[in-house]
Amino acid sequence: MSYGSTEQTTLGALPGHVDPGLVVDFDFYNPPGVRTDPHRAWKRLQGGPPVVFTQHNGGHWIATSGEAIYAAMQDFQSFSSNPFNIPKRPAGSPRTVPLEVDPPELQKYRMIAVPSLSPKALASLENGMRTLMRSIIAEIKPAGRCEFISAFAVRMPVELFLNFVNLPASDRPLVRKWVEDVARNPDRHAQHAAHIATFEYVRKVLAERRAHPEDDLFSKLAMASSDGRISEDDAAGMALNILFGGIETVTSALSFIVKFLAEHPEHRRELRENPGLTITAVEEFMRRFGILCLGRTAARDFNFYGADIRKDDRMLLPIHLYSLDEKNFERPLDVDFQREHYRHINFGAGPHRCIGSNLARPELKVFLEEWLSAIPDFSIAPGEEPLGAGGAALSIVRLPLVWSV
Repeated sequence: MSYGSTEQTTLGALPGHVDPGLVVDFDFYNPPGVRTDPHRAWKRLQGGPPVVFTQHNGGHWIATSGEAIYAAMQDFQSFSSNPFNIPKRPAGSPRTVPLEVDPPELQKYRMIAVPSLSPKALASLENGMRTLMRSIIAEIKPAGRCEFISAFAVRMPVELFLNFVNLPASDRPLVRKWVEDVARNPDRHAQHAAHIATFEYVRKVLAERRAHPEDDLFSKLAMASSDGRISEDDAAGMALNILFGGIETVTSALSFIVKFLAEHPEHRRELRENPGLTITAVEEFMRRFGILCLGRTAARDFNFYGADIRKDDRMLLPIHLYSLDEKNFERPLDVDFQREHYRHINFGAGPHRCIGSNLARPELKVFLEEWLSAIPDFSIAPGEEPLGAGGAALSIVRLPLVWSV
């Protein structure tokens, strides 16, 4: 089967235990069609074997069926998340905590961050979210057009996150560049350099918070390393993980939501006429437009959905394919705000379920309310095209919009 990119990466040798019938030509950084529609580019993998193998990016398995993806996410004893990057980062790279920690050790780290990310703890942030979004929308609305990604989708989540952990807005350009490189830059050197630069940045922040603690999540991480619950490196690894997760997933989600609404006026009208659908719409958008590809490492030799897995084999879990599987959802490519069942796993499943979901959901809800109130009708700019991107996080990286002033 061939799903290969026009910009081929170097192919690794085919391991002897891999059935040639399960091999696909698929580079997840650049699958064909990703520039037009990242999710449909991935959807082409479904309908064949539930697990396939690609020689791109160091060689790794890909779970393609919703059932296989869910099973692998639950089975941390067979699929370790250490390391979770595909391909592996260079030796000596800082550990991303708690993503690269398996149970039972995992729980110790989660309990440090969970209290600051509970719905109750985050409830007071909504007014600030709304004020920030209104301010940015007011800036861009009079022009009657914008490139949405740079004007809003990139800017808002970074500014909101920096506010959340009491960091200066002037750090936004650097932070955004690092996040983008880690998520989507196929240049391994640039990706690694961004990872190291962000790690050193948060290490410095946490050192300052240990000396002068504030009332924020990063200070809680700093204090956990001060009292010996975790190491300073692991505190920085947690801060790194929270930073990337808190920014990139929201930016990517916004990009797909706005592209869809720009192309589907009937859905915009449905949300305007039925504002009570907003919370349901957020869940349906997250179901339809999943984002992350998660890496796992086999902890043992075993057979998994017909694939002969060997210890230390890498497995990629594209969680967006869970929601695009017809066995899980009727008409999975449709966006239906009246859908009876929209339970998705885009925040994960099993022990590594994302602890930041309570921050992402209200951001998307408030965005829909504020954007559709201020700019109810908008479309893709005539003569221009959106541009999609693959990698560890799917996204739309260019989205030119127009509207009447």
